[in-house]
Amino acid sequence: METSVKLQEPFSYAVWPIVVVGMIAAAILVYLIIDKLIEVSKKKRTTEIPVVRQKSFDEVAAIKRKYIAELYKIENDLKNHKTGIRAAYQKMSVCIRKFVYEVTGIKVQHYTLFEIKTLNMPMLEELIAEYYAPEFARKSVGDISASIEKTKRVIERWN
Repeated sequence: METSVKLQEPFSYAVWPIVVVGMIAAAILVYLIIDKLIEVSKKKRTTEIPVVRQKSFDEVAAIKRKYIAELYKIENDLKNHKTGIRAAYQKMSVCIRKFVYEVTGIKVQHYTLFEIKTLNMPMLEELIAEYYAPEFARKSVGDISASIEKTKRVIERWN
C-alpha cells in the first residue's frame, strides 16, 4: 500500500552551542585546579620553618669580609661606569641574599619580598624593599651610594 505522506527529517540540535558550553566548563575546571594548586603551594611555603645553621664567630667574620669586599667592587664598578644603577642594585640584592644564605643557611635568594617578610628579618626586608623600586622600575633612580653604605652596615652588624 502506497501513501502520499512523506516522512520528516529527524530533529537535530546545532553542535556549536554544545561545543561552546563544553569549552567554558573545561576552562572553569582548569582555573579551579590551578587556583587550588597555587593555594596549596603558598600554604606549603609559608608554613616551612627554615633551619638556621650556627656558624662560629670566625666563620661569620670571614663571610662578612667577603661580602663587604664584593660591595666595594660593586661601588668601584659603578664609579668607573662599568655598571649602571639597575645592575648595581641587582648585584647588591644578590650579594645580601647570598650573605644571609651563607650565614644562616636559609635560601633567601629564592624568596620574594613577601616571603622574606615572613622570616622576621627586618634588616633584610628593609634592604630588599629598598632595592625593589630601582631594580624593576622603567627608569632606575635611587641613592645608590647610600644603599651601598646601608648594606655594608647591615652586614657589619649581623650576628
